[in-house]
Amino acid sequence: MKFRFPILFKVVLLGIGVSILTAGAAIFVSYYNNKNTSKANLINSIDNSIDEVEYFFTEANGQYNYLDDLKKVREYIEPIYRGDTERKTQSDFSTFQEFVDWYANMYPLLYPVPQQHGFVPAEEADFRAAYSRLTSILVNAQISSGCRSAFLAFYDDVDNNLVIISDSRTMKPNYGDNYYQVPGSFYKVKPTDYQTDENYNRHYAFVFSGYYTRFDCIYDTALAGGLKVVSNIFIEYSLQSVYEESRRMLNQELLILGLSSLLLVAIYALSSYFLFVKNINKLSRASEKITKNLVDKNMNEIVDVKVKSNDEMKTLANSFVAMERAIINYVDIINQEAKEKERTNAELSVASKIQLDSLPNSKLEDKNTSLRAFIKTAKEVGGDFYDYFYLDNHRLVVLISDVSGKGIPASLFMMKGKELIKSALQSYTNLCDAINGVNNMLARNNNELLFITSFIGVIDFEKNEIRYINAGHEKPYIVSNNKVIKLVGESNIVLGVEEGHEFKEESHEFNKGDYLFMFTDGLNESINSNEEEFGYSRVEEALSNTSDISLDEVTNKVITRLDTFTGKNEQFDDVTMLIVKNKTNELKLHYDKKEYEIIEDITNKFNDAFSFLNSDTKSAAGIIIDEVVNNFISYEKKEDLEVDVTCLYENDVLKMEISSNGDDYNPFDNHKEKFLKEYHSEIELGGFGLSLIKKLSKTHKYEYRDGHPTIIVTL
Repeated sequence: MKFRFPILFKVVLLGIGVSILTAGAAIFVSYYNNKNTSKANLINSIDNSIDEVEYFFTEANGQYNYLDDLKKVREYIEPIYRGDTERKTQSDFSTFQEFVDWYANMYPLLYPVPQQHGFVPAEEADFRAAYSRLTSILVNAQISSGCRSAFLAFYDDVDNNLVIISDSRTMKPNYGDNYYQVPGSFYKVKPTDYQTDENYNRHYAFVFSGYYTRFDCIYDTALAGGLKVVSNIFIEYSLQSVYEESRRMLNQELLILGLSSLLLVAIYALSSYFLFVKNINKLSRASEKITKNLVDKNMNEIVDVKVKSNDEMKTLANSFVAMERAIINYVDIINQEAKEKERTNAELSVASKIQLDSLPNSKLEDKNTSLRAFIKTAKEVGGDFYDYFYLDNHRLVVLISDVSGKGIPASLFMMKGKELIKSALQSYTNLCDAINGVNNMLARNNNELLFITSFIGVIDFEKNEIRYINAGHEKPYIVSNNKVIKLVGESNIVLGVEEGHEFKEESHEFNKGDYLFMFTDGLNESINSNEEEFGYSRVEEALSNTSDISLDEVTNKVITRLDTFTGKNEQFDDVTMLIVKNKTNELKLHYDKKEYEIIEDITNKFNDAFSFLNSDTKSAAGIIIDEVVNNFISYEKKEDLEVDVTCLYENDVLKMEISSNGDDYNPFDNHKEKFLKEYHSEIELGGFGLSLIKKLSKTHKYEYRDGHPTIIVTL
């Protein structure tokens, strides 16, 4: 069973989705705004710290001149870095890292601890005092701004190396073995990242290894030329603090937005329920009850949908009630029509049965002919019909007709025409006189203007000819020796249109073994899904090379071709076929293979050619064929065995001759009868087949003709 989602569930789900999307967008925007705001606040704090540090190195501070300390520390460090003093231990530095290593190793020598060495050089003492004052400024800046590090440094224009002057993290450079550490983020700084432009713009910045660093330049404005930038101020912050602050605010906003969204969804769900979901549920329950009433055929109860809201839901509820009343009325009309249709169908079924019962059997087998009929109506009753009957023992009347229109009127007119044609042909000796009379009878009082196309033929089996009148019908075919011949003679007007019309008779040879194929236009005018007609060419193609097959096979071949052509396309006209064969009284078969399968083929073709014989005669003939041919195949040593079978039916006598190209041997010589009342184990095997042949045949004999042993029997 498929799970159903209530409307309220969908409404709530929609509200949650909208809330999530709205909250997500708000959080996304807020997060980046907070992040940018935090970063802007950070930059402002750094700039303020830089300004505070710069203030100490200007003449406007009104206090101590720290610029002299800065220059003094630089003048003390720079010669050591450049290696042009007595303290030099290494003359060249190929990389900045080599300088750092050298500086770390030289630190104890440059700044010896007084307690250990007992003296402090004056130059070093001035350096240390100046360094301490600079460090205190940087420490205050670090504490006030909360930065990771604040330091002063200069860079060498030749080697582009950054040289630290003072660092807030170093504090006291003369403490034992606590070597000065240059911040790792500046080992790989490119000169272009922190060079100033010609206007000395302030507060440059760069980000490296997760740290955000702002820096500015300290100038010696008293110099008229030469080096103007004494040092750079660096304030270094970890960006992690910015991100943590943004995430903290993000978590708070997520919590607030989550709670508020749940509250809004709850309010939204309750409002939706009372505003329209409640009424929709009423409509749903009402529709289910209406459907149940229709299924239970309870047409007396009108289900009223009580919707109190004065809006579209009220209009929809009123429409439900109006629709319910209309459905009940419509169902009542349908029930009445169904009863009427059921009654009509019953009448049509009876009419169809009467119509089909009025037609002769669809199969006929006698000594003169083999006949097959096929009819498929487009409606319960149709306008096509066929008929056949003997005028005497050698003249057979065959006719096929198509009445204009469909349904019961066409069926009634068909019945009238059929009986008139049969009565006239049995009354008149001349075919034209008979059809002229039928036409006059049909044309009188024909207020519905119906008419009949018809092909009426009289087959004379003694003269092997057919005389016929074609009254506007499809021209039939004669198939003779696998050739398809169309009877292209003159077509008269249709029956029932013009009273007093003189119809013309025609004739055509109809030899033994030929068959006549008659059909209505429902066959050749059948169309497929591409609106193409089946056409005469496809009919002729289906009939080609069919002289040696049975009429049942001919019928099936044509029907199969038609069904394949039309596919699932609806039949719009009746399809009727009538096939009549002029039987030959002789059957000749030849086989040039030594195989037992030829026995079945001989038997099938014999039964088809002499299907009019009674069952005892056909059964006896089948046994004789089986025994004789079986003996030829089993006992003849020749591998190129040939078997010939000739059957002739004359004067109610069937004569069969079966021969081969084998040795001369008369099986009837010295034959002992094997028909005993009781069978016992001592009886000699063999000879039962010959006993059957003798018993079943009227006469039997053996002849040797031109090197061919021949068995001749009559039945």
